[in-house]
Amino acid sequence: MYRTGQVRAMGAAAVLIGAATLLIQFAQPVDAGAKPLSPPVFSSKAAAKAKVDVPFAFTVKAKANPIAAITEIGPLPVGVTFGDNHNGTATLSGTAPLAGTYTICLQAANGLGTTDQTLTLTVKSRLPLIRHVFVIMLENQGYAATFGSPASDPYLATTLPGQGALLENYYGTGHFSNDNYDAFVSGQPPNASSQLDCGTYSEFPPGSGQDAQGIQQGTGCIYPSAVKTVADQLSGEGLSTKGYMEDMGNVPTRESATCGHPAPGGADPSFAAVSGDGYATRHDPFVYFHSIIDNPAVCNQSVVPLGTTTGALPAGTPAGVTGLATDLASIATTPNLSFITPNLCNDGHDYPCTNQPTPSTSAAGDVNSFLATWVPLITSSPAFQKDGLLEITFDEAESPALDSTACCGETPGPGASAGGNGITGPGGGRVGAVLLSPFITPGKVIKRTAFNHYSSLASIEDLFGLARLGEAKTVATTFDRGIYTK
Repeated sequence: MYRTGQVRAMGAAAVLIGAATLLIQFAQPVDAGAKPLSPPVFSSKAAAKAKVDVPFAFTVKAKANPIAAITEIGPLPVGVTFGDNHNGTATLSGTAPLAGTYTICLQAANGLGTTDQTLTLTVKSRLPLIRHVFVIMLENQGYAATFGSPASDPYLATTLPGQGALLENYYGTGHFSNDNYDAFVSGQPPNASSQLDCGTYSEFPPGSGQDAQGIQQGTGCIYPSAVKTVADQLSGEGLSTKGYMEDMGNVPTRESATCGHPAPGGADPSFAAVSGDGYATRHDPFVYFHSIIDNPAVCNQSVVPLGTTTGALPAGTPAGVTGLATDLASIATTPNLSFITPNLCNDGHDYPCTNQPTPSTSAAGDVNSFLATWVPLITSSPAFQKDGLLEITFDEAESPALDSTACCGETPGPGASAGGNGITGPGGGRVGAVLLSPFITPGKVIKRTAFNHYSSLASIEDLFGLARLGEAKTVATTFDRGIYTK
């Protein structure tokens, strides 16, 4: 016989067994396809590719349960965006204006954990990865007097083309000097004041403004702060520009040793060379823009004397300012854009020379001597040899005869003289140019394609992925096809 307690236990067990049987009979079946919970793991490639100025999209994937949120950590390249699609994927997309290799940090996270990925985005360009551009602007000589007359300047006309590419059909954009310099750095066309070299350092009329293309209206010399230069563009991207002006500050009563310019509204005391000082304000494009001169700290560091080949500077130069020879010593100290203006003797403007003994028998000979001194210093520098481009050209073709021809669809500036941008014609005449770079096969001659100062500006902007300014938007020819080595 069972005891009372045993009977009760057996009854309870029977009840439990019956309940379990019912649960088994009526329970929902387990879903054999259910995914187990898991922390995120990136499943897409850690490398993406794109081309400059070509839209692209790359899908980032992360496996996880529950679905992971995907975010990017840190800055993205210019023109590139990142967005989580909230389905275990994210999209990296955009139109990158600048070639290079970029590291993008990604993170995927859900309630079970986080994981990081370093994604490498490689943006390729039809242009070489040039990051140091040098420009030497010379004066007044037409193609026939320079490249066309090798006996007068053999280094310019023969040696340098043999080391790079000769652009036979390169044109100035106006007459006389100052408007060409302005065009080269800003894309602004000539106006009646800049055509006459701004003997008075005048402002534009109040309210004159710019048109839809950014072209300044009216006549004047000092462009309003709304008008930008390639120096402003580069600065906005964290890159550097320096104007190296030979003789600036040699005679402090004429101009200061840095950012040298007249008082607004005043006469230009540097219109003619004096003994020991051949600096000409009108050949220094940067001091014609309020966007630059209104920031003295920046202007005093970025518009400086050229100095000597040993790095010596005028006595009144502020401490900490360095000339070209010093800056060329390393890649880190070499600006991304160096604009070099020789004095009124060495640029071919004056002959015979007032500011220094004339070393040669012609203006072209003086140019030749300057280039033979400075070009080897530039081309042997670490920055040039790594990723450099040197352009040597003239502002306008005024000698042996005034040439006002033009190219490249140049249109008259809204404030230009009645005779056109060239005063007696549409442009600044044929001057020629030579380009040197590790990315150019020596000895190239470009005969059929025409270029002008707007082409140069557009070419520099394209190299650095910058929007084109002013009339640089209108040119169809830049330094690309047929010039750089493929």
